[in-house]
Amino acid sequence: MNNTTFSVCSLGTGTMGSTSTAAIASAGFQITLWGRSGASLERGMDSAEAAVRQLESSGLLRESSADVLGRVRPTTDLEEAVCSADFILESVSENVETKHAVLLEAEKYCRKDGIIGSNTSGLLPSAIASPLRNPERFVVTHFWNPAHLIPLVEVCPGEKTLPETVEAARRFLLSAGKRPAVLRKEANGFIANRLQFALLREALHIVESGVASMEEVDEAVKSSIGRRLADTGPFETADLGGLDVFSSIASYLFADLSADTKPPRLLTEKVREGLLGAKTGQGLYNWEPERKKEVLEARTRTLVHFLRQDRAEIK
Repeated sequence: MNNTTFSVCSLGTGTMGSTSTAAIASAGFQITLWGRSGASLERGMDSAEAAVRQLESSGLLRESSADVLGRVRPTTDLEEAVCSADFILESVSENVETKHAVLLEAEKYCRKDGIIGSNTSGLLPSAIASPLRNPERFVVTHFWNPAHLIPLVEVCPGEKTLPETVEAARRFLLSAGKRPAVLRKEANGFIANRLQFALLREALHIVESGVASMEEVDEAVKSSIGRRLADTGPFETADLGGLDVFSSIASYLFADLSADTKPPRLLTEKVREGLLGAKTGQGLYNWEPERKKEVLEARTRTLVHFLRQDRAEIK
């Protein structure tokens, strides 16, 4: 794939739209960023610029940030944004009606051979594609936040998605420096969110059962499986540990794990009280501005470290 001639369009100027735009532009693609208004477009461009400059300051660009940002073309004209795009990446708000409205309008102007990818974190592709005239050219491409630092993109086909659409999306994402994980069929939460929420459910169960505190659970994860899982996934970990050992542990441990099918009390009470986490200053923890800053900076350093390692492996 020729990154310099393959045209991409990004619909939406929020966190995911702007950081995925930064990631795609930094891989050499020309990309149009569409926003509903001049104000939202300005915010999106500012966010994309901050992401690109972060890549530059971390030594993760082969060129200047100015060169990368020069490949991003902002517009509020939807027809202009999508009419010549090979790949359209939709990242508007996580609401199926909103996505339908934007995609139905975009479909009026896009090329017949253009692919539409939705950067949804949980909505099923068949639900998003249901009103489209060409659902066979639609696929979920779920970038992970922050999209310019995390390589994973989950590729999830809908019921009517053609295999060729999935393969074309996969090839594009590889060319953009991403690591696509392709699902065989659609499932709520795709792959990584299902695993993330399984871990969260058990962590909440441990705390609510009085086994350990939140602080101890977080420390246990960060100091053990959090480090190991960077190199060995769950199946590799089981093989390395011995399937006989894992089977034996599973025979008594599975029955003791949480099987809750509703959000646990610890979460629902916090939400009812309006204590939503870092964005409100308090949630499961208290988030003073300095603590939030330190945690986010530490996370960024870790993500940059792994991204550098990824780039070194490619060379």
